[in-house]
Amino acid sequence: MRNRNIVFIIIIVFLIGGMLYGQSGSRFPEFAKKMEYYFDKELIADLEKALPQGVNYTIWGWDVGDFSGDGHYDVAFVVRMASERKRIVQVYLFVDMDGFLTQVAKFPYKFINTPLEVGIIIKSNACLITKKHKQFNWSIRGYSFLDGNLVLYDDYTTERKGKFTKETYCNYQKLESTLKYVLTKKKQTKFFTKYTTIPAYPRGRIIYRGYSSEAHISDIDFISRGAWYWTGEQDGSYDIKTVYDDEYLYISMKIRDDNFVPQYCDTCIGDYVQLWFDFSNINSKTSRFPQIKRNRVISKNNKNEEIFSITIYPGDFYDKRAYVSAVSSTRDLEDYQKAAVKNIRTAAVLRDSGYVIKAKIPFRLFGYEVAPVDEDNFATIGFTSVFHDIDNEFRPEEETEIAMSKFNPAKPVSYAEILLIPQDKWYGSAKNFYRRDILRFLLELGF
Repeated sequence: MRNRNIVFIIIIVFLIGGMLYGQSGSRFPEFAKKMEYYFDKELIADLEKALPQGVNYTIWGWDVGDFSGDGHYDVAFVVRMASERKRIVQVYLFVDMDGFLTQVAKFPYKFINTPLEVGIIIKSNACLITKKHKQFNWSIRGYSFLDGNLVLYDDYTTERKGKFTKETYCNYQKLESTLKYVLTKKKQTKFFTKYTTIPAYPRGRIIYRGYSSEAHISDIDFISRGAWYWTGEQDGSYDIKTVYDDEYLYISMKIRDDNFVPQYCDTCIGDYVQLWFDFSNINSKTSRFPQIKRNRVISKNNKNEEIFSITIYPGDFYDKRAYVSAVSSTRDLEDYQKAAVKNIRTAAVLRDSGYVIKAKIPFRLFGYEVAPVDEDNFATIGFTSVFHDIDNEFRPEEETEIAMSKFNPAKPVSYAEILLIPQDKWYGSAKNFYRRDILRFLLELGF
């Protein structure tokens, strides 16, 4: 979570903002004097030119740092227009580009009582914008400017629910998510889960810079077995991505393994992959995670009749091809589902640091004629891939299991997830700063 204490950041933004600006904000000349410690006067003039001319405004909060990763100072600040009747401020983000401070974003933010409720901190190559929604309810959005793209890096929210505080975190670049329930007064964690979220886009769709679609799996917390024998990423880890079309879900795993052990016979042990699916809550308002009810953390009923498991062996890359060893379900498969099992396709390719396993799985296996995509929302499939790494076939007890979460097949809350992204939607946000210039250039060329 970027190694930051979120609650501490919220408090610091609020208190420091109050100390710097009191309850009235500051005019630009006063703000400019503070900027002289970081920027030349020519760069400060760039800020003034970008702000509204001939009108009164005050600046309520600011920070200087590097959220573009180029080693130069950037700046962000909160502006309140004197003529604005609604409780709205504008958050400006400026990046040092070619010796000029250039505006790369402007966001409107609502406040409740004072503009100080919208705060700015720049750290760890991200600009964090803090917003108070109501008493005890806050959110922090982190933005980075990367290769001309303003990217939503992560999102954190905290919400008071009776005796509990609910904390959620989503990292759109690393594809990591967490959920936490804390008994507020005693500061006791009653529930916590960390897992991987993979966006599955329609097959053939171009994924633009700033959006992530492939997750890197190497977290020691996600090793459910054999962590003692695991020596690091080269010993066992993988990158995983998924796409879909109307009929199939496609899964690709780039596995790093310094000692591949093939399955030499049907009863021999060897490296393999298991794909676990939980379709219980897809397109449903219910959640597989616990909920707060009557000041208690209520866990979901573990009875689950929509779990499927597919076991894939990579073969030996020479005489024996990758193949599906087993398909199982928590309920009896219908005849059309049994027929769909025969349509699962797999392939494996050897590479320098390991190998790649690909799988093509028909949605009919899971009981759907076509991909269960919700055009208005992200359809959520409980999913976890588990890489079973065998380094010594004569010591099966030293097997390492590397998953996308702290995984237990019998517990729905332990699964990671796949999000089926509709055609016109994205997981996260990225805006290219040069988009208008590129479009204008293409129009001038006659496109």
